[in-house]
Amino acid sequence: MPPIDELHPLLVHFPIALFAAAFFCDSLGLILQKKSLTSAGCWNLLLALIASIFTIISGYISDSLVGHMEEPFPIFSTHGSLQILSVLWLLSIAVFRWKMFERISRENRLKWIYVIMFGVGVMFLFYGSHLGAKLANRF
Repeated sequence: MPPIDELHPLLVHFPIALFAAAFFCDSLGLILQKKSLTSAGCWNLLLALIASIFTIISGYISDSLVGHMEEPFPIFSTHGSLQILSVLWLLSIAVFRWKMFERISRENRLKWIYVIMFGVGVMFLFYGSHLGAKLANRF
């Protein structure tokens, strides 16, 4: 088993891929009105949020060596701050989805607001991931 501080690089890929898959499935499912795709989107979103909890915890443990979260601002140039903000944004999208999904799937305007807001969250997540790769000298 790797040392605890090396766990973060092993976990980061799961929520990134799951959030992207959730966005893709939900967006396509809403546009094409395919319940199977929106169901897949819902499950991917739930799994992404669960994986994010462990990834954020492992990030805090890894940060004890790097120390970049001691100065979390500016948020858009600090990997950890941006990722936490992105996950909170995506959590709010998930809550909105679970409470309003019937209405989202019926109302065209609400559907596009949901898809755009979900896409913005995923883009922030991808950019934060890029910052993390730079931080780890992998980019």
